[in-house]
Amino acid sequence: MLLLTHSRTEPGFNLACEEYFLTQTDLELDIFWRNTPVVVVGRNQDAFLEADGEYLHEHGIGLVRRITGGGAVYHDLGNICYTHIRRYNGPVDFQRFAAPMVEALRNLGLDAEFAGRNDILIHGKKVSGTAQTIWKGRVLHHGTLLYDVNMANLTGVLRVSEEKYKGRGIASVAARVANIRPMMKEGVSAEAFMEKLAGLWDGAEQYDLSARDLTEIETLRREVYENPKWIKDKIR
Repeated sequence: MLLLTHSRTEPGFNLACEEYFLTQTDLELDIFWRNTPVVVVGRNQDAFLEADGEYLHEHGIGLVRRITGGGAVYHDLGNICYTHIRRYNGPVDFQRFAAPMVEALRNLGLDAEFAGRNDILIHGKKVSGTAQTIWKGRVLHHGTLLYDVNMANLTGVLRVSEEKYKGRGIASVAARVANIRPMMKEGVSAEAFMEKLAGLWDGAEQYDLSARDLTEIETLRREVYENPKWIKDKIR
């Protein structure tokens, strides 16, 4: 198994990196990464029904679209993202591919559990949401980890339909989610926490981006992920 951790924090680059390794290589790879402040919408979502455009502009928050389905999420440097890319021919299975992260969090002394369709909880609070896509016998499973996220931005920029929570006893996004850092005995930085997680991937061989990788990723970044048509349209 290969492990890629890097310091690039541009959302377009990171989403292009995922697609490149899924569709243009046959590698099985785990990636840990972080983004500067951005709202990431699902493949088929209407971007401006999911994010408050005025809030985006006022707070300098970006907007990008990923290739997996699911809901809109807010990222910043206090959020740790992880990606698993595997050869796989089965059905979508969130729990199976979230299991390594649940185990890693438990190994760090956190009472983590998989819950619902695609969430990871600690003490009943959501700290991670996941999404998947399957492409030609390969799966990309990725998720967020709310470590030290700006919760004011998270709740301020996302537009959550009241219908989603109607009759479910859930007051708001803020009532459901929590950062991991206050739960840790030692509240290290987000970057240090990411390194701790990566260090738990026993037996993984470190992968370094090659010149060819960077060229292909930058092409995808420019032509797709930073293309306003891809961001605004529902499908490519």
